[in-house]
Amino acid sequence: MPLVHSETIGEHCTLLLWKLTETEDVLRKSLGSTFNSDELGLISHPQKRREWLASRMLVKTLVEQFGIDYMGLHKDEHGKAYLVNNSSHISITHTFEFVAVAINPVSSVGIDMEKEDEKLRRTSRKYLSPSEYAHAADEISPLCMYWCAKEALYKMYGRKKVSFRESIFIQPFTGKHPQLKGILTDELTIIKSDIHLRWFDGHCLAIAL
Repeated sequence: MPLVHSETIGEHCTLLLWKLTETEDVLRKSLGSTFNSDELGLISHPQKRREWLASRMLVKTLVEQFGIDYMGLHKDEHGKAYLVNNSSHISITHTFEFVAVAINPVSSVGIDMEKEDEKLRRTSRKYLSPSEYAHAADEISPLCMYWCAKEALYKMYGRKKVSFRESIFIQPFTGKHPQLKGILTDELTIIKSDIHLRWFDGHCLAIAL
């Protein structure tokens, strides 16, 4: 997997972005026994299997850069990924073309990546508040930014059953702004986040800290 981008975001978070080029067999051999074969067995689509394996390969590469012995990755009851026998926080995203991982040793992190696509218009009323919908003006780039920012904040929080439309709000922005402000509310919980945006070949990448 050729490295496309690496960056330290904030004081502690490290981001790696790779281009997905390997076959499933190559990824399996590279990972050895350090992946959850039961979880992989639940995925039937060949491309999704490649993306899943590639994301684990990238996690392994990243944590080993920190001098950490990679012992695998599991998910909690909410589906949030965590490292086996290590307290560093981690988040994963993958598309047809890219795989990205963020690791933060001190606090939770969320990451998402999405390609600018017409489907964002078809679904926008489901994930945007009325004011956000009006602000996006049915334009693909802001719709993509809203979606990625909300998804990243949702993944940083790491709990299920949170409404993107009713519980996650992104402050208005202009153009392809590199940093957004977001807030998530869930009963008595309120989380404010700085959400960093990057663009790669028509894909928006969002990292919530």
